[in-house]
Amino acid sequence: MSLLRDTSELSATPNPPDAALPRKMWVEVVRDPEKWADYATAWDEVAAAAIEPNVFFESWMLLPAIPRFGVDSKLLLALVFAPDPTCDHGSPKLCGVFPLEIQIQYRGLHQALPVKTLSLWKHKYCYLCTPLIRAECANETLEAFFEWLDSGDHGCALMEFKFIAGDGPFYHLLTDLLYKMAKPTFISESYTRALFRRAADPGAYLCSALSGKRQRDLKRQSKQLSELGQIEYAALASDNDITAWIEEFLNLEAASWKGKENHALVSRAADREYFETIATEAFQRGQLMMLTLRLDDRPIAGKCNFLAGRGSFAFKIAYDETYSRYSPGKLLEVENIRLAHDNPQLEWMDSCADPVHVMLDLIWTSRRTIQTITVSTGKAPGDLIVSAIPMLKWLKSKLMRRKTTRSQPTNAR
Repeated sequence: MSLLRDTSELSATPNPPDAALPRKMWVEVVRDPEKWADYATAWDEVAAAAIEPNVFFESWMLLPAIPRFGVDSKLLLALVFAPDPTCDHGSPKLCGVFPLEIQIQYRGLHQALPVKTLSLWKHKYCYLCTPLIRAECANETLEAFFEWLDSGDHGCALMEFKFIAGDGPFYHLLTDLLYKMAKPTFISESYTRALFRRAADPGAYLCSALSGKRQRDLKRQSKQLSELGQIEYAALASDNDITAWIEEFLNLEAASWKGKENHALVSRAADREYFETIATEAFQRGQLMMLTLRLDDRPIAGKCNFLAGRGSFAFKIAYDETYSRYSPGKLLEVENIRLAHDNPQLEWMDSCADPVHVMLDLIWTSRRTIQTITVSTGKAPGDLIVSAIPMLKWLKSKLMRRKTTRSQPTNAR
């Protein structure tokens, strides 16, 4: 059994368990979100060595979200530690980071059940919730987390692994462990979204993704656009003015349909501040990729990606609808693919898009599975609810069909 500590007053360098006790992993819970930043350095080390990258759960991207999107949520941070045999003074090594939210109701059925639930925290600009765990001790880290779940100290009957990658190393590890533990589970949501995987070269990729007609159409649109003025593709460089790039992108998005429908980043002060903060921090860390298509030095399309490990996560794209007949967004995506092939460190890009995205589904040829898996923590009535959920979904569907049938008018004879 792992050692468990649950406290809201933790030091940034927690003491290891008593030397007389078994030297195993243990979980410490930080209940005060203001203290999460105390662990940022060790947190960053876990992200760099994670079994699966997730830029949205890196400290610099998650911490700024707390005061803007997490004020009304009951958040806690579950940290998995292990004794570090390489450290003479016995400081423990952080091995796993699980940002969590406690909810008083379970909503996996699109209908609230009065059951206290733990969930990986997902705010409005978090497009993946796969937790960060060290590759070198991934299995032991996840086992320690489940031992903490079984302890029941959190008071929740269910645990939602919300919006995790359903086809990566963490998912495989989770699946094997759930099978081993014979845990009642339920997949409450599952879909795929566009994913880019590099080919031998950009030409080979585009030939496999686009038909000859579509490639000719894009060349024609690019030529027609160039007849209006000088077109230029530009990528953010390390010596560029990041503030100017951010402002240019925000203005471009604000002028689009997103701004008109109050969906742009500038529509809300908190959203704008969050983007400015994470984009600036990513730039300083070398984890920001921004592209723009300019016509006579005026931006008509822009794209922002965040880098992590061997991959990239698409965050936002915007274009000037005045030039929609020339498909500036598609032209920029083609340039994005070319640049991705020029970077030998980049193997894939997650679109972070909706399940159906007309433009990205056309150009990006691979898919990534996103799932939400509900697990019983072992605390009553978790086992019963997870086992009964499929039947409850069936009954709800049956009742809805009956209601629809009865509401339809009968044909007069």
